Amino acid sequence: MEDLDFDQVATLLSELSQPSAMPKLTGGRKGSNAFDANEIDFASSAWLARIVEVATWLNLDATFEQQDSPKSVAIKLFDELSLGKAEASFQMEDGHVLLTEMGAQTLGERLSRAVSNRANFLQMLDEELSVAAATEAWIDAWNEAPPTEPLSINAKVDKWRINELAGIAELGELDLNPSYQRDFVWSNADSQMLIESILRGIPLPSIILARVSNSSSFQIVDGKQRLTAILRFMGKHPEGMENAKRMKEPQLFSTNFGLFARRNNLRATEVRENYFPFKTKKYPADDPLAPLGGNYYCDIRDQKVRIAGESVSVGNLFERAAGDYFIPVLIYRDTLVRDIHKVFRLYNQQGMKLNAEEIRNAVFNHLMISRLMLFVSGDRPEPEIAPELIEAGIDPTTAHENIKALGFGITRFRRTKVLLWTVATLILKPAQGPDSAYRTPSTASHIDEFLRSIDDKRLAQFRSKGALENLANDLIAALELHQLSSDAWHPKFRRKGKSEMASRWEELPVVASLLACLILVITRQEPKLEQGIDEVRDLTSKMVGPQSTQNKTQWAHIANASTSILETLGVSMADADATVRDRYGDSAIDALLEIRKIPMI
Repeated sequence: MEDLDFDQVATLLSELSQPSAMPKLTGGRKGSNAFDANEIDFASSAWLARIVEVATWLNLDATFEQQDSPKSVAIKLFDELSLGKAEASFQMEDGHVLLTEMGAQTLGERLSRAVSNRANFLQMLDEELSVAAATEAWIDAWNEAPPTEPLSINAKVDKWRINELAGIAELGELDLNPSYQRDFVWSNADSQMLIESILRGIPLPSIILARVSNSSSFQIVDGKQRLTAILRFMGKHPEGMENAKRMKEPQLFSTNFGLFARRNNLRATEVRENYFPFKTKKYPADDPLAPLGGNYYCDIRDQKVRIAGESVSVGNLFERAAGDYFIPVLIYRDTLVRDIHKVFRLYNQQGMKLNAEEIRNAVFNHLMISRLMLFVSGDRPEPEIAPELIEAGIDPTTAHENIKALGFGITRFRRTKVLLWTVATLILKPAQGPDSAYRTPSTASHIDEFLRSIDDKRLAQFRSKGALENLANDLIAALELHQLSSDAWHPKFRRKGKSEMASRWEELPVVASLLACLILVITRQEPKLEQGIDEVRDLTSKMVGPQSTQNKTQWAHIANASTSILETLGVSMADADATVRDRYGDSAIDALLEIRKIPMI
């Protein structure tokens, strides 16, 4: 034991015990009484009691009962933290549970993450976010898997002038819209703030590009929003320039955009959607930027600004190698995008705020199924995202309309998440513990494992073009069935943990009901839902989702709701399992029948 360093574990436990607001959770989990690090006894089983006291902050699925023995508590704890390695995490000595070096390391990692998530939760409360909203964000943080080290990185740090970035874009040597990127989401106000930063000489964050050897082309990995704003302002965005050519008097586009907009009767939404220029902000009379305010770039090229103590024209700042204004550029060469985004995961711990879906989309973008989900969901509806599906004659337009009708927008790949969650739940069984019970991983972990299984060919069938065409068609049909039978879903069913009527859907009941529809489509029993709408509506009126945010209760709700709907319609679960296996090679239906037995708190 003298070789183990328990100081860090003790310090983290003590920090978690300090008085503070708590996440809004159910199930009777409460805060602890504060204790000091030096009060924790690692020479006996007493340290386990301290773990139980701060268990809320650890976001554990395991629950600890008063009658549990210390060994039972240790097994539950470490079976969740390091599945299959619990026995290596502690040892029994004279009836006491003592940490091993591996156990101290595993526990320290969880505690460290808990302290970080707790600090973010309390910061959100300080910023006057509601406890409910802060709790949701806290749960989302736990659902994001910890970062792993990238496999291979070949990076170069450089600094470029604005005209260099604009030049490669104009030459067609910069891919501004790779399929793993979200759409351009910045408002004009966001874009104006960026341009103001440049005009004041304020440094910008790095632009991150990927480049393949022996190629002059680059791909934007990070900084799409910033670079798009700059190119729009200058009138140099490639898509904007092409769109202008198809309009009246295109020669006015770069010389007098205001007149160009009037001649073409452009509305504000059309200006943004076509990647056209926007005006600068207006400034007070005493502001150095006042003469530039409220103007398009073409109108202020000759105006002067001071950058790094020098006077330079706006035109020279943006279009020529003048002044000392540079943008940091990080260039990755011959590096997989998934590895670049593993670096992003490490950045996340230092304030970078990509969500789990954005990171996942980059890490697994090389898989056709990822692009399929983007395309079918409508998060990225452009035909070039999934040319294989276009070639096969697959049109997801109705799917886009049906997902929109559920109340899901296209921000941050939320639609893609729902479809991936549904398919992963249908196909991939969760891992089983020593007791043969199915584990209930977080949504992000399960989806990631599903995609990893495809990537490493454990689910190689989902790399087949034929299987993916079937999947796209089945998802489109399932969404259509879900919408056609909209009266089957009682308003109480559409939200979790709330009894009031709801017109809009939350993710959990959507996945449950869409999963049932997908199985009906695969087994070709769609008419049963249309004929049994009244029975299903009565059933779903009693299926209010769990208030608990624990993974196991959410799994139980999805499993219970989806299978109960199918059983109510007279669908044989054994036959459905066999049919799904026949079509897709794997099925998790029998696992769902076991998981639905978990009590919902």
